[in-house]
Amino acid sequence: MVSKVAADRFDVDNDEFDPTLNKPLIGAAGVHCVAAELSLRGLIALPTIRNTAGTDIVVINPAGTWFANLQVKTSRSRLAFWPLGKHFECWTGPHDYYVFLRWLKAQRTFEIFLESAKAVAERADSTLKQEKARRGGLAWSPCFHFKSDAERLRRKWMTSGIGHA
Repeated sequence: MVSKVAADRFDVDNDEFDPTLNKPLIGAAGVHCVAAELSLRGLIALPTIRNTAGTDIVVINPAGTWFANLQVKTSRSRLAFWPLGKHFECWTGPHDYYVFLRWLKAQRTFEIFLESAKAVAERADSTLKQEKARRGGLAWSPCFHFKSDAERLRRKWMTSGIGHA
C-alpha cells in the first residue's frame, strides 16, 4: 500500500507539492526536462551517463550538421546563482553551453536559462576574483550569478541558441 505522503507527491491537485530533496534526483529531473524540451523542438538530445565530466546532454540536429554540449545545473529553489565546480574554466568550447534550471513552486515547473560556457566562465572568474579580494584572499566556490540579465537568459533559452540551431 502506498503511504499518504507518497500518494500526495503524485497528486496533481496537491498545492503543497515540493520536488524531492534528493540532489541527484533533482539533477536528473533537470537533465530530462531539458532533453524533453529539445526533443519537442525537433533536435536529438542524448543525455550522457551520470557523472560524465562536463557534458550532461549532447544535442544534434537531425541532419547531423550541428551539435552542442550541455552542462545542466538544476535547483529546487528559486535562486539567482548556481555552483559550477572547480573545472569550469576548462569547459569553454564554441559548442559548450550551460542550461540553468530553477523550480517555480507556484507554477510547478522549472524556469530555464541558457548561456554559452565561455560567458559563464568569464563571469564566474570575475566574480571569483571579486569575492576573493573582498574576503581577504579566502577561497570562494565558483558560481554563476545572475546579474540583471535573468530575463535575457530566459529568452535566450526560449527563442535562440541551441533550441533553434
